[in-house]
Amino acid sequence: MTLGEAYEQLSSADTDTRLRAARFLAMNATGGDRRKLRAALKRESVPWVKRALERAILRAGRSADPAASTADNYADPPQRLILELKAKAIDEVAGTIVHELAAIVGSLKLCAPRDVGEYSGTRTENLVNSLDSLLAGIRNLKSAASRADYSECDLACECREACDIFAEAGDVFRFGGPSPFLVEIDPNLFKLALTNIIRNAIEAVATLPEGSERLVTLNWGRAGQENWVSVIDSGNGFERDPASMLEFGQSTKSEHIGFGLGTAKQAMQTMEGDVYATNSKQGGARIELRWFSNDENTIR
Repeated sequence: MTLGEAYEQLSSADTDTRLRAARFLAMNATGGDRRKLRAALKRESVPWVKRALERAILRAGRSADPAASTADNYADPPQRLILELKAKAIDEVAGTIVHELAAIVGSLKLCAPRDVGEYSGTRTENLVNSLDSLLAGIRNLKSAASRADYSECDLACECREACDIFAEAGDVFRFGGPSPFLVEIDPNLFKLALTNIIRNAIEAVATLPEGSERLVTLNWGRAGQENWVSVIDSGNGFERDPASMLEFGQSTKSEHIGFGLGTAKQAMQTMEGDVYATNSKQGGARIELRWFSNDENTIR
């Protein structure tokens, strides 16, 4: 696709065609394209296409046209542009931190057991493990802020494979969605988001008293122009405002750094979607992943 073809396709009556063009421009737009992109954004009504156009505007930067009026500039940048700037900052800062700390943490993990007597079970071991977990969380966060690379996948398989990672959890998983169910996702970003949410659910049911029913139920489907996956656990639910638990650094567990759900949210936002957390009416937590669907025939 060329830039000219992309701009022509932005006028298409077909949502999928406009979305493909907007995604192309989000990766290839230049400074001279900014006014065209803003005009397309004003015409657009579909949220997912608008998000891709906002990303394209961010990439294009300020217009090189000196005649561009001040009124053309955003006085109050759209939320999506703010999110894109946040993702860029996360990628750059996280990359620097990982580069600087990886060798130090690796050396510390090797040296501490030799230098500290009766190392196992000590506070020093706990602190080293916490530092290692923090570094792993920052690596995941950097991955969550990377550019999405879409491909067609079977959502049923993706959900089951994500659960297979947690084989030690035993027979806690239940599945309720159709199979096969073809969707367009970035498999790596999606799995990063889903595994963090599943891990949270497993930890929630693990704290239940002996004899309690421990279930983690995954369901998936399509609502309007959105694909969705829900993860519902039979735990005690969120003690605080569920939405606040999706922010970085938020956790009800003292030994956790609070990166898991925040990383899941960042990964889905990079994939032009989002994550929503609530307490289920039946008890336990419900976390839902939602993103744009551009395949009318998802069940084959």
